[in-house]
Amino acid sequence: MVRHGQSQWQVNKDIEGWDSPLSTLGKLQAHHLGKYLAAYEEIDYIVASTLQRAQLTAEITASYLDLPVTLDADLREYERFSEGWAPGPVSAWEAAPLAERSPVYEEFRSRIERAMRNLVGSLEGEQTVLCVAHGGTIGVMLRILIGSDTPRIWSANTALHIVSWEQDAWTIHMLNQQEHLPLSMRTW
Repeated sequence: MVRHGQSQWQVNKDIEGWDSPLSTLGKLQAHHLGKYLAAYEEIDYIVASTLQRAQLTAEITASYLDLPVTLDADLREYERFSEGWAPGPVSAWEAAPLAERSPVYEEFRSRIERAMRNLVGSLEGEQTVLCVAHGGTIGVMLRILIGSDTPRIWSANTALHIVSWEQDAWTIHMLNQQEHLPLSMRTW
């Protein structure tokens, strides 16, 4: 999983609309990601959110891997933060949710779980998939994998989160890996 490159909204918070394009830096981050993956990983399939910041990140990255990009609207970012988000934990030591999930968060979580099931179900044998999405989307994916809605998982722009299905269980190998980016290009 990888979060899209820096968006114009992240630079100028006054831009209208949810579907913000990549900034100039965001495009450079995607190029660095593509070069890195071409050199160090074997990707078989690329799927991306239909929002333009994720789609363009995927297309730039795919140009280095000579792969097409499949778009999935279910990977879109959460759009209703003001109406509720994942519940917080009871305490730092008790991961049980302090409250029930809000209905809008539950709807988002169900959409992301559906996208994950469809993606995994469409694979043939052992394949490596690059899923280009959004911080909220990736956070929910990881919360689904660990079985708790309470952790807050932040994703840096073009950070890789590497997971695998092994021996009938999900294994999280790495979170927020950014070695493809020089320090000066790392953004949240």
